[in-house]
Amino acid sequence: MAITYYITGPDGSGKTTFLKAIEQYFSTKDVKTINIWLRSPKILSKPLMAYCRLVKLTKYITIDGIKYGDHEFYRSKSVSWFFPWLQLVDFKIKLFFIIKKMTRADIVLLDRFALDTLADLMVDTERYDLYKTYIGKSFIKMIPPKTKIVVLSTAEINIRKRKKDTLHDTQLEKKIKVYDILSKNLNLKVVDNNRDYGSVKTDILNYFLYECN
Repeated sequence: MAITYYITGPDGSGKTTFLKAIEQYFSTKDVKTINIWLRSPKILSKPLMAYCRLVKLTKYITIDGIKYGDHEFYRSKSVSWFFPWLQLVDFKIKLFFIIKKMTRADIVLLDRFALDTLADLMVDTERYDLYKTYIGKSFIKMIPPKTKIVVLSTAEINIRKRKKDTLHDTQLEKKIKVYDILSKNLNLKVVDNNRDYGSVKTDILNYFLYECN
């Protein structure tokens, strides 16, 4: 059975950067890896997304050539209830089609996955206790057993400096808050990414390879 490592955190916190570093590390050891990206798929939820745009629960704005989208589903009790259920079903459908890929490598690296979709839902609906519900617990259960998870903690000011497309993200503060809630309540490993690249990479590798959960 493949070993699974998962780096999660707010947009711009450095997930993809450090997953690529981990992937490169294993490539030097001739270890076969596969990178999985699965976040907030839209299948059965597409019609509801169209409705939300029509009634302006979803808004888009372009600043300096970058398109920003805000989902204000929290303004509708029915959407806040129904959308997470549709996302749960959509996620399970997409996962069904990629689950076999996760058995074809020695190491599975999860970039965006179940926790990121759950975090998106918590932000969009402002249901900050969603992780305690059946829906939240179902997303968490879809993470492969014994997966080692790292949550990258990065200050808002550093995220906006490092990642151009977060500069005018009005929901960034809420996203940081949600990952803080998840890391504390699910007892996840948090790595401070307000430091130099080498130190952060070393901490992540040490946790994945040596430290016990």
